[in-house]
Amino acid sequence: MVRGIFSLRRGVTGIFVFIFFGLIITASYLLEEGQSSEFLKNLPISNLGATTPGGNKGNPGNVAANGRPPKRPNNGHPAPKMKPVPTHVPPPIRDPFPLLERGERPPPIPSYNVPRHEMHHEYGLDYVPPLFIGFTRQWPMLLQCVVSYITAGWPPESIIVVENTGVQFSNRQGKLSLQNPFYLNHAVLKRLGVTVLQTPVLLTFSQMQNFFLSEAHNRAWPYYFYSHQDSLVYSFEDGADTVHRPGDREFEFYDDDEKHDIMNPPAAGKKGYRTIYENALRELNTTLDREDHWAFRWFQYDHLTLVNREAMDAVGGWDNLMPYYGSDCDMNARLAMDGWTMKHRRIGIINDVSTVLDDLIVLYRDKNVEPKWTDPNPPEEKPKEEGKAEEKPKQEEEQEAAASTDEAAAAAAAAAAGATSEAIEGSLSYFRKLVKTGNDMGKYKYRDDEWRNTWQLSQRGGQGEPYYYNSDGFAQSFWILAEAGREVYRQKWGHGGCDLVQETALIPSDAWLVEPDWITDEPAAEKPKDGRR
Repeated sequence: MVRGIFSLRRGVTGIFVFIFFGLIITASYLLEEGQSSEFLKNLPISNLGATTPGGNKGNPGNVAANGRPPKRPNNGHPAPKMKPVPTHVPPPIRDPFPLLERGERPPPIPSYNVPRHEMHHEYGLDYVPPLFIGFTRQWPMLLQCVVSYITAGWPPESIIVVENTGVQFSNRQGKLSLQNPFYLNHAVLKRLGVTVLQTPVLLTFSQMQNFFLSEAHNRAWPYYFYSHQDSLVYSFEDGADTVHRPGDREFEFYDDDEKHDIMNPPAAGKKGYRTIYENALRELNTTLDREDHWAFRWFQYDHLTLVNREAMDAVGGWDNLMPYYGSDCDMNARLAMDGWTMKHRRIGIINDVSTVLDDLIVLYRDKNVEPKWTDPNPPEEKPKEEGKAEEKPKQEEEQEAAASTDEAAAAAAAAAAGATSEAIEGSLSYFRKLVKTGNDMGKYKYRDDEWRNTWQLSQRGGQGEPYYYNSDGFAQSFWILAEAGREVYRQKWGHGGCDLVQETALIPSDAWLVEPDWITDEPAAEKPKDGRR
């Protein structure tokens, strides 16, 4: 018995000695590697890939597996010549909805915009048609779009934000920072009540359209809506709206009675008032009653679009080999050649914007906050000339002009709409400021084609975070692919113009079988030996 006890003690002692020397060896290794005693504290706790605060955020592209920046190889080749550092970079972006960022719930939307329960049944629909909003980059713009739909009366449970960032689960796990172009806050969207659907990989525009189509099949949705994230929408809360916005097309009507009805909607608080969502359901119901062979209903072109899944299937979906520009020309042409109709219709106020409201609380009609907006990627300021009076930035001038609303015109519009309750009239007075602000945001975007898409480059951070991609490189790659898509379109149809139906005698089966119409009978120039055009 005694011998057994001593043997047990020797065994236990040996184990402790082994552990002791193991710790010494480990500590020596860590010291040699330049690690601190905080190493053990910062080990990530595995939870579906999430990490504890202060822990490792993944293996960024500029850090080797050993945690050190990669060294340039000493292989006899000269170091590459680096591009000059940009002299102008946009300021850091701010989250446009501080209330939600702090973890609070959004305030209630205007009572007259709250959708009625199961409103879709009133328009002969047995399901709620979804609204897809695709997102790749620029979180403030997406959040503004989503909040504008919700506050205009679109039910959040029918809104599906499609996260098309290519960063896998990094956003869901909170691994990206606000300055990262691909940052998206799942928690905030959940508080708003919308659904987030993640694509498995980064998709182009055409591929994402086919992704919408695939989801519509998987979930048995014959019709659905989609919106671009750079849209700011309102309902006709103030009644008739006759402003022509830069993105508007000529609206189409079935007859004069319908035109009068659509262009003279009742204001909020009046009998017959309809939100943009109710008008969308009504438009779908009208289209199904009047037409069998329809494809798209555009509301300010495709900034908001109603889609008939059957039409997409009939022409084979979107051409995935046209990533961006040219893909809509191709799709519209194939639909028209096959006899499917597309119409520009009106269901609400839609602005195509490149700027973001400073605080999205204004969309909830918080009268304590004045509607103002900021360009997330403002143009570079020119050097001031000596002796010349300082000019106000164009953005500031336009905002001041928007603030000086013509009170007489607003009063006349209210009088024409008839008496309303004091509470609603107070809300509409603020709403008119919002409409003016949105109008100016749209004008600002279209002031010059050169600046229409600069908002996409407003976030340039994220270095060292998972799936980091240089923002300038992403933008350059986008335009390379966009131009490649245009060339695919030209070669596919042998024509460069967008309206193939009006400009050619092509039919769908001509695709890739016709000679380019820009080739003449003159002797062709010798083709370069490397095969490039």
